[in-house]
Amino acid sequence: MTVEEINSINPHFKKLVCLNQKQTAEILGISSGSLENWRREGVGPTYKKIENGKRGRILYPKSAIVDWLNQTVKTV
Repeated sequence: MTVEEINSINPHFKKLVCLNQKQTAEILGISSGSLENWRREGVGPTYKKIENGKRGRILYPKSAIVDWLNQTVKTV
């Protein structure tokens, strides 16, 4: 997968450098809750937390999603 392929999934994604949890889950074909569980278990793409506490936002750089997907496909 490439960043261009991610951008083609949803035209709105083209304007973004990072995707939120819901958008990333859509790309990965899983639920948002599953992605949250993966994050707690240390599985899945690298993310960045913006601000601390419960109100902090979780963002996934598109490049990290691509890297993780490509690495995962190679090991499967």
